[in-house]
Amino acid sequence: MTSALLDSALELAAAGWAVFPCWKSGRSAKAPRTPHGHLDASGDPEVIRRWWSLHPDSLIGARVPESLLVIDIDPRNGGSLDALETLAGPLPATLTVWSGRDDGGRHLYFLRPPGTFTAPRLPKGIDLKVHGYLIMPPSAHPVTGQPYRWEITEPAPLPDRLRELLRPLPPTLSVLRAHGGSGRGLVRFVATLTPGQRNAGLYWAARRAAETGLMSRIKSDLVAAGCAVGLPEFEARRTVASAARAIGVAS
Repeated sequence: MTSALLDSALELAAAGWAVFPCWKSGRSAKAPRTPHGHLDASGDPEVIRRWWSLHPDSLIGARVPESLLVIDIDPRNGGSLDALETLAGPLPATLTVWSGRDDGGRHLYFLRPPGTFTAPRLPKGIDLKVHGYLIMPPSAHPVTGQPYRWEITEPAPLPDRLRELLRPLPPTLSVLRAHGGSGRGLVRFVATLTPGQRNAGLYWAARRAAETGLMSRIKSDLVAAGCAVGLPEFEARRTVASAARAIGVAS
């Protein structure tokens, strides 16, 4: 496996990825072994060979390329593809790395369009990575010893509905966070949503309601506001319920 790790690190570098060694086990498992972490990532074959000659069993870390963004689905924290597709719609086949934990965790790589992207509206257990790094195949997971593995070889364009979900919250939402405890600002916000924003916006408002203990008070109003901007009632109810479950609140 050690020679396979070096060979794979060199192959990644030849394909344009910047890589670096990570700890295989222990309290620092998956952490960088380099002085400046992923900032030291390199595509230089000589540097890579030197790293793996010193630490031949190191896991392969790779910096997220500027041309890509990654959706990290972590079932241990409640993440699931179903929860994401409830909000973003069916996702296309894309470059995927399955976690060696063998619990369904995976990294979905999409082509990154211009702009800024954030994660607050993603469901529980799902994260966005546009910086930082990820562990790459065929590294073995520190807990299971099973390898990370590739599926699909090309990243797909970022779907429009997922792109909407990842857009930064409008500046006006900072005002909505201070809605005086009534939740009316959240309902008014949902009532202003336009096509392309409706699911993500309703989900955001419902999560804020769940987080602040307002769900039972304004749930029906949130659903009604979602319907008023064009969502089918079943879809509005499903989105509100999904947001409540993400926070662990009964819907």
